[in-house]
Amino acid sequence: MTEKKNSWQEWWDSDACKKLQKSHQEAKERAVGKYFMLSEEDKLDMVQAICYIMCKAESEGTSHRGLMDALGIYPEGFWIDNLMDVHNALWSYYQDKKREKELKSDLDALDNVLQDVNQSQREP
Repeated sequence: MTEKKNSWQEWWDSDACKKLQKSHQEAKERAVGKYFMLSEEDKLDMVQAICYIMCKAESEGTSHRGLMDALGIYPEGFWIDNLMDVHNALWSYYQDKKREKELKSDLDALDNVLQDVNQSQREP
């Protein structure tokens, strides 16, 4: 176990890992720079499109990979920082809404059963 831990730490401290981290940081900065170079109208369009695509996919209960597919970025999307965080947050939000809707439906059904029982007990 210690050997694996040491090899992981060695990789983390390696020049190759540092190069990968630097490349990833530069890619993020380049993407943010491109976004801020867009016109206001294009920014609004891009944000609208991304929000719509993500919320639609997540409301349908998609996976992280499914979200990347919906955005048209699979498999390269694995490298996008915080995409999994956004996926998890939206997935939780829509699952909570789904459970709330199911609970309301169950409570309504229970209320109907209780009304039927009360009604049948009143009838001679």
